[in-house]
Parts: sequence; C-alpha cells; structure tokens
Amino acid sequence: MRQKIIDSIKDYWGHIRLFTPNVRKFLIGSFLISLTAAAGQLLLNLYLKERGASESFIGDLLSAGALGTTIIAIPAALALRRMKLKMALLCSTIIYTISLLLLSRLPVTKILLPISLMSGMAVTLYRIATAPFFMRNSTRKERTYVFSFGFGVTLMAGMVGSLTSGWLVSILYRTMPSLVNAYQWTFIIAVGAGFFALIPFFMIDTTGPTEEDKEADFSFGLFKTQFKLYAKLLTPQFFVGLGAGLIIPFLNLYFRDRFNQPPGKIGLFFFAVNAAMLMGILAGPVMARKFGMVKTIVATELLSIPFMIILAFTYSLPLAFAAFLARGALMNMAQPIGTNFGMEMVNRSEQALVNALMTLAWTSSWMISTAIGGKLIEKHGYTLPLMIAVILYIISAILYYLFFRKSEKKITGGFMVEIPS
Repeated sequence: MRQKIIDSIKDYWGHIRLFTPNVRKFLIGSFLISLTAAAGQLLLNLYLKERGASESFIGDLLSAGALGTTIIAIPAALALRRMKLKMALLCSTIIYTISLLLLSRLPVTKILLPISLMSGMAVTLYRIATAPFFMRNSTRKERTYVFSFGFGVTLMAGMVGSLTSGWLVSILYRTMPSLVNAYQWTFIIAVGAGFFALIPFFMIDTTGPTEEDKEADFSFGLFKTQFKLYAKLLTPQFFVGLGAGLIIPFLNLYFRDRFNQPPGKIGLFFFAVNAAMLMGILAGPVMARKFGMVKTIVATELLSIPFMIILAFTYSLPLAFAAFLARGALMNMAQPIGTNFGMEMVNRSEQALVNALMTLAWTSSWMISTAIGGKLIEKHGYTLPLMIAVILYIISAILYYLFFRKSEKKITGGFMVEIPS
C-alpha cells in the first residue's frame, strides 16, 4: 500500500514536470488574481448585507455579473482568435480588480449593477482564454493534470484568500469605527494583491494566435451540423448551473443567517472547503484514469446530493460544516474534468466555440437562478432553494450519463474519448 502511494506521487509529479514555462507562469498569475477573487466571493455579500442590502438586491447584483458573462462569452471567443492570450489575461485582470474596488466603495444602489456586469465580463474573458491556453501549451499526456492543477491552484488561492480576508476584517474591526470600514480596507488590500498577477501574465511568451487558432470555426454551418453534440454538452451544464446559482453564491450568508457566524469564522469555513475541494480536484485525474471522465463526473454529482439535503434541513453547525466540506469536494472534483472532456469531444477548430458555449450555458443559468435564489431565500429561507438545486443536480447527472456513457473506450493506462464522426 505504501509503495502504491509513493508510485502515485511519483507519477503525479512526473506529469507536473511536463508543464511548460507558459503554463507555470499562468498558474502563478492565476494564484494571485484568485486571491483577490476569493476575498470578493467571501466578503462582498456579507459587506453588502452589513450596509443594509437585501438578499433580493444581492441576487440581482450577482445576476448582473452573470449577465455580463453571458453577453461577452461568444464575442470573447471570437476575439481570442485574433488577439494574444496574454492581452486577454492582462485586460481581464485590470478590469476585474478595478470593478471589485468600485463595488466596495460606491453607495449600495443600482449603480453597482453595471459595475457587476463589467466584473462578469472580465471574469469571462479570463475563463474563455484559460481552456484554449491550456490546450495550446500542453500535450495529451499531461493535459488532464494541467486542467486539474490549474483549478487546484485557484482553490489553493481560495484557501489563502478566504482565511486571510476573513481574518483581516476581524483584526481591522478592532481598530476602526465600524465593520463596514474594516470590510472596505480589506477589499483595498485584496485588490492590491490582484494587481501583482499582471507581472507573471506579462512574462508569458506568446507572439499571437497560431494559424490553427485563426482557423477556429464559428460558422453557422458548423453549429447547425454539430447542434446535436453541442446540445448534449451544454444541457447538463445548464441544469447544474441552475442548481448551483440558486444557493452556492449565498452560502456565506447561509452561515451568517442560520448560525450567526462572524466574518472571521466564515472565512475559516471557506478556507476548509477550499482545502477539501483541492483534495477532490487533485484526485480527479486519478479517478478519471481509473473509471473514465463520464463516470467520474456523474458519480461525484450524485454523491453530493445527500450532503445538500443535510445543508437544507440541519440546524446543527458541525453537521452543516461537514456537509459543506463534502459537497464542495465532490462537486468541484468533476469541474475541470468536464471542461477537459468537452474539449476532447470536438476537433481543435471547434474548441474555442465549444468552450465559449459551455461558459455561456453555465453563466446564463446563473444569471437566471441567482436572481431567483436571492428572492427565494428572502421569502422562504435556505431549505427550498437547496432542495430545488438537488432536483436540478440529479437531472444533470442523469442527462450526462445518458448522453455520454458510450463516448469513452478503455485503453492501456486509462480511457480515450472518441470524437463523434
């Protein structure tokens, strides 16, 4: 058993050593900007609530961010055929950090909605660039590890950012006139950290898109020909996005409202869930090699269901915390594998379009469900949206299995995706 663990670690390290310098620079920049994002995800809802915002307004704000993502997804994918990915990373970093600073400084009125929309656009530009970047800068041998490690770096930053930002609010509150001031200074520090991501992104070695990238196909004819496959890829993504948008953005408020937890404690909870998610993400490639990507995605979605039901009904903080950890680890284990699977299911010329469509499916569903989720929570509490999310997750898992159960074949050392002819 010990030898197997050692061999697995050696195998994992061997794949990491294959990462190109560009991938490594990207991962450093991703870690830094993700520190800022972690602070925003943890604290923004709590900060707005402290300033008197309702759950409905917070839901509308989150929905505006998702709308920004929906608007820009396809245009961003088209633009990336002609521009350097480095420019996309630099622009998205600048816009996102400035947007977060404005969200934390301006009055809590509808003026925040267009700023949230811009923030969503910036995040989308970054996400749309990520998958093609990994595909360009990796080979099939280490690609699953690149996708999973890239997501793992984001989670590591989430751990550090959640713990640090929650702790900073608690510390600063002792020396400031109000909790609002403590939140605002924490956002300033977090934004400062995000600007450092510009350094490694600027150092990425790229001379612009390749001929293959320029030949990426966004034609209506392709969409019409491949409509059936694209619909299969997007529909499960849309359903799981609907479920996630109902409750995931509000989990910090869940611990505040149901269990009366302070920002520092909630930050500790999110540190722990990011650690659990990181272990799940790192285990993902191993699971995918052993069982296949499709079975791994379906199994992890279904296994997360009991823990969501616990979150819906429990009023025990230890039980809710344990369910929070387990759900986070299971659901996020499959996310990078799902992205990798979508890229592998199509030809290279289609990858930019498919990545944009997958992002569009996810964020358009969030645009709908976050607004609904905020209103449901304000009127009915957290149990109802959690149970609706359970139903949507089950539908997503069933559809994924029905659509793709025959799309992989076992080969020596793992599985291979068969591109439909």
